[in-house]
Amino acid sequence: MKIRKYYVRDMKEGMLRIREELGPEAVIVQSRKVRLKGLKGFFAPRKMEITAAVENNSRFKEQNNTYEIELGEKIREELGQLKAAVSRLAARDSIPGEIKEKEREELKRWRQRLQQQELFDELIDELMEEIKHGLLGEIQLTEEVVGLILRNKIRKRLKTAPEKSSSIQVLVGPTGVGKTTTLVKMAVRYALYQGEKVGIITIDHYRIGAIEQLQTYADITGLPLEVVMTPKDLQQALEKLSYCQRILIDTAGRSTLNLAHIQELANYLGHLPPAEIFMVISATTKARDLKLICENFRCMNYNRLIFTKLDETDSYGILLNGVYLTGLPLIYLSTGQNVPDDICLADKDKISSLILGEEE
Repeated sequence: MKIRKYYVRDMKEGMLRIREELGPEAVIVQSRKVRLKGLKGFFAPRKMEITAAVENNSRFKEQNNTYEIELGEKIREELGQLKAAVSRLAARDSIPGEIKEKEREELKRWRQRLQQQELFDELIDELMEEIKHGLLGEIQLTEEVVGLILRNKIRKRLKTAPEKSSSIQVLVGPTGVGKTTTLVKMAVRYALYQGEKVGIITIDHYRIGAIEQLQTYADITGLPLEVVMTPKDLQQALEKLSYCQRILIDTAGRSTLNLAHIQELANYLGHLPPAEIFMVISATTKARDLKLICENFRCMNYNRLIFTKLDETDSYGILLNGVYLTGLPLIYLSTGQNVPDDICLADKDKISSLILGEEE
């Protein structure tokens, strides 16, 4: 018995090649759509893979062989298995659309979950299209399978990065997102857990409460604090704290729609040496507002992300939205008011579990 695979555009082309090469006695054992191996195959349309078989009395038989040679017991067994496979395929095809319909329902349910997590619509569309075009028809898309595929795709889209040893770190963002509390958590984390000399600068002279809050923590921890009123004062404060291994700079919150105030703060940061500038965003922010924040604060040249108030929401799609929108790594997650405990490094597995509703 001869078995051969053909890679063709469609069944009609396959039937012509099989009849021409194997003869009219050939039997189609299996057919499916596959991608050819290699880079070229990845970008090319999928081909139809057809497996055909013919007994040795076909035209492939050598001219001097006799037609009376019987198939061995092993070959007979293989032929029986191939015929059984054909019967199973025929039975599956006899219920057209049932499996595809189930798969569509699974994709629909997962789409609704992602919408509840408030992922951007365009991001959800991308994820669903990748699953449908990349895998539909090749494996059965059960709830568990779709969940595993989504987890992998979300992890690939997320960007995280380890803590850097940058000597200057600045926190910027809208009003009320918890910049000052987050800065204190970071400062105590560096000082207590990493044994660094840490200094704090605040440019938030608009809110007396912010200065008092920082002063209280500075007194408790023994960390030096400098209050800055002008860009010139910022230079002097940096010189005073030059002995510190790390300097954290708190800034006044700015209304997302007040571009003049945002630009005023950007002028301060223009006097800084190279620094890590963290955009601090509340996890309770609406998707539309997130786009405004990321765009209107762009003049700050922020290059890292922090999300706060994860304890105040059960919708975590904004974490992926922020990375998707800016292309920047997410470094810290703030999960409450406790200093310094309620802050952690962003973790792709944890974030994907939160988004997919797998975290308790």
